[in-house]
Amino acid sequence: MAAAEPPVADRVADSESGQSGAVRGSAWRSKLFWGAALVILVLDLWSKQAVFDYLKVDPTQYATIEEFWRQAPRPKEPVVGEWLRLVTMLNPGMMWGAFQDYPHVLKLVRPLAVLVIFFLLSSLPAGQRGARLALGAILGGAIGNIWDSFRYLGVRDFVEVYFDGVPLCQPFPAFNVADSAICVGVAILALGMMRAGKPSSPPTAAS
Repeated sequence: MAAAEPPVADRVADSESGQSGAVRGSAWRSKLFWGAALVILVLDLWSKQAVFDYLKVDPTQYATIEEFWRQAPRPKEPVVGEWLRLVTMLNPGMMWGAFQDYPHVLKLVRPLAVLVIFFLLSSLPAGQRGARLALGAILGGAIGNIWDSFRYLGVRDFVEVYFDGVPLCQPFPAFNVADSAICVGVAILALGMMRAGKPSSPPTAAS
């Protein structure tokens, strides 16, 4: 006697489960994601070291962040006039100096952000190459800043933007490649979510 076939609903569920697992597997193997993360990480760490060496500032010479702020030289090297300069700053907080009074808490929070990135990656639908690229850039930037927060007294920032007469830009808080990658990546994800949330236009009737 031939075995009875499983109900259609069970076959559909098994098929969808298999497809979901395949999508998650392909996301973890995404060369775009890992490639973006590696490029940003290498560029971030290299640029920080290059600028601090060029301006002859060694952050490892100081025992505390307060000592660095008081005693470290503050060179400002113009790149494009006076509105774009190279500087040497240590930031014990997050981007733009937020939460500077809680560096030990941030050492716990930042690795959790990496777990969130991996969760988002595993939940991405197939074909969202832009989102994978954005998450890779965010991951590379996050790891670069995590490395700095454990290796030094704070994250090394070296880009300063100054626009006379523009609020918040006199100067704008110093930043680095990692900060830029994280901001751009988050913006790409936000735009993608906004586009996905827009209702599609109703089909027009044929004339």
